[in-house]
Amino acid sequence: MQYEVVSQNRWLFPDSLIVSQVHRAEMTLLRGQTGGFQVLVQGLEPGLPITWRVEGLSDICVQGYREIDVRVNRNTNNLHAGPLTTDCWEEIAANRVRKAPYRVFDALEPIQGIRVKRETEAFYFALTPEHGARAGESHGALTIELGAEQIAISLDITIGRAVLPEETLFLTNWFSVPNMARDHHLDFGSDAHWRMVEAYARTMRGCHQNVFWVTWEQLRAQRTEAGPIFDFRAVKSLVERFLALGFTRVEWSPLITRPSWGEIPFQIRDITEEEDSRPVDCLSTPGRKYLTAFLRQFDAFLTENGWREISLVHICDEPKERCASDFRVLAGIYRKYLPGIKLIDAVEIFFIEDALDIYVPKNYYFQQNRNDFEDLRDDANTLWFYTCNMPGGRFLNRFLDNPLLHPRLLHWGNYRYRLAGYLHWGYNQIRDGQDPFEQTSGDPGLPAGDTHIIYPGTEGPLLSMRYMQMKAGVEDYELLHALARVDAPRADALCARCFRAFDDYEQDPDAFDRVHEELVAAAEEALAGSPLG
Repeated sequence: MQYEVVSQNRWLFPDSLIVSQVHRAEMTLLRGQTGGFQVLVQGLEPGLPITWRVEGLSDICVQGYREIDVRVNRNTNNLHAGPLTTDCWEEIAANRVRKAPYRVFDALEPIQGIRVKRETEAFYFALTPEHGARAGESHGALTIELGAEQIAISLDITIGRAVLPEETLFLTNWFSVPNMARDHHLDFGSDAHWRMVEAYARTMRGCHQNVFWVTWEQLRAQRTEAGPIFDFRAVKSLVERFLALGFTRVEWSPLITRPSWGEIPFQIRDITEEEDSRPVDCLSTPGRKYLTAFLRQFDAFLTENGWREISLVHICDEPKERCASDFRVLAGIYRKYLPGIKLIDAVEIFFIEDALDIYVPKNYYFQQNRNDFEDLRDDANTLWFYTCNMPGGRFLNRFLDNPLLHPRLLHWGNYRYRLAGYLHWGYNQIRDGQDPFEQTSGDPGLPAGDTHIIYPGTEGPLLSMRYMQMKAGVEDYELLHALARVDAPRADALCARCFRAFDDYEQDPDAFDRVHEELVAAAEEALAGSPLG
C-alpha cells in the first residue's frame, strides 16, 4: 500500500499515480477558517472497513470524507454562447482538464460505516480551528485504518490569534425544493421532505451561503370579484425555516417569464385559472392588473413579517437587448408597488440605467464591459457577478472539466473587481432522468457539473470538492477584504499574484498555496495587530 498527501486544489482521478509519498499536512489557519488536504491511497483490497481518528488537535474540528468518483461525459466548449459542450477535443484541449469521458473524484461522503470500494481510494479532510482555539503551533496525527493496515499522517497546524472575519460577501446558489423530495424518494411537503430541506439548508450555510432563493411552487391564489387573493402561508413557512438557520437575505425568484430566452413579450401565468391556462402579456390590461394585485399583496406580506429590508426581488431573469425597453417599464411597475425594496437580476445588458439596485452580469460580460458597469456603480447601485453554463474556454467557472482551483479563484474575482456577491443557478438543479454521478452533463447545453455542486446521498446531501473550493474561496475573499481595510496595497498585490482577471490567473496549485500562506499571515497581522506566531 502506498499513499500521499495532496493539495485540496488539485483534482484526483481513479488512475492518479503516487508521485511524492508526502505523509505530512501543514497549514496556517485563523480561528474559524477551514483548510483541507487530500489523501491518495493505492494498493487497497476492496471490502476492507475504513475508520479514522485524529490525535493531538483538541481545539480543531476535523471532518473526514471519502471522495466518490463521478463521470464527466462531455467536455465544455470554448464558446460563451451557443453549443456549450463538445466532442472536438483538439479545439478545447488547452482549457480543459482531460478529454471526456473520464472519471474524477468530486462527491464527498462522510467516513462512517463505509468500506473500500477499489484498489485506489481518495480521502478529503477539512480542519477548522475553534474560535477559542489556542494560538500557535499544534501538532497531531491522523490515522486511517483500512482493515489491518494503517495510514499515518503528521499534522502541523499553525493557528492564528485572529478569527475569520464575519461574512461580507453575498452568496446564493439557486436550489430546487421539489428536487429535494424527488432525489431522496420523499413525498413533497411531507415532514420527512421538510427535514431534508433543512439538511440542505444547513449544508448551504456551512459553505457560507447567506442568501436563499424562494420560488413560487407553493404560492396559491383564488379568484374573487375584487381580484385575485394570494395565499403566502406555505411560502412564509419556508422563509422562516431558512432565516432560523442563519441566512441573512431572502431572494425572491421571478414571477415573470418569456416565451423563450431573449424574446418578448414578458408574460405572467394566472395561477387562479386552470393549470393549462396560457401565460398573458404582463403589459396587457389583464396581465398588468394581475401583476399589480400580486405586488400589492406581496408588499403587504413582506411588511407584515418585517422582511422588506432583507428582501431582494427578481423581475425576470437575464434581460437581453430586445427586452430592454419592456424591462424598464416592468421595473417602474415594481418600484411603484414595492417601494424601497431592492431589485436584482442576472443581466445580459448594461444599458438598463437605474432599472435595478443590484446588477449581476456574467464574469466575462462584466470584464468585457467593465467601464460601462463601473458607470452604474454608486451608493444606490451594487454589482455582483454570476456564472452558469457559460462562459467556457479559459474563463473561470466551476465545471468538472475546469481545474479544481477555478471555483476557489472565482471569489478572488469578487475582491479584485469589488463585486459584492456571487450567484449560480445550479445547486441541485438535476434534470429529470439525469444521474448526477454518471451523467454530470445533463444535456448538450449544460457542461459537466453545471446543474449541481452537491450530490444526493442516501441520508442527505453530499458535499463536493468543488463546493469545498467555493467555501475556501469565500474565506479567501474575506481575508483579502479585511486586509484591504488596513493595507489595501498589500491586499491588492497578493491578489494580483493569483488573480488578475477572470481569464488571467495563477494555474499552479503549489504557487497558489504559497501565496495563500502569505495571505493568512498578512490577514492575521492586520486583524490581530501583530505578525502570525
